[in-house]
Amino acid sequence: MTTIQIGGDVVYGEGGPVTSAENGAEVLGKSVHGGVLVPVRANEKLGCRGEADGKDNLQALWVFSSNACGTYGLEHVQVPHAGRTDPIGVITFASDSGSLRITSGAGMLLRIHESSQ
Repeated sequence: MTTIQIGGDVVYGEGGPVTSAENGAEVLGKSVHGGVLVPVRANEKLGCRGEADGKDNLQALWVFSSNACGTYGLEHVQVPHAGRTDPIGVITFASDSGSLRITSGAGMLLRIHESSQ
């Protein structure tokens, strides 16, 4: 069954190829049971970087596209601080509609890399 990842990449069945949302002819990786294996790519439009160490190793990204960035389907929720600058490792969520609410069942992809510090 063909599915679309959060962020737009297309998956052609379990074990099938995963293609780019921007260029459907570009095969990025493959699907596996429960997710995908693709390299992490930058999303310049939303200000998110690609692979942290400059390599393009395949990563398990569950239901997310190779360039997924920010929030999807969480109205009024932003990520004003992603933890890459001081304070390192502290991620902040904010809402422009008063109280912040992230409901049960929301999924998040957290990428961690070893710091040189």
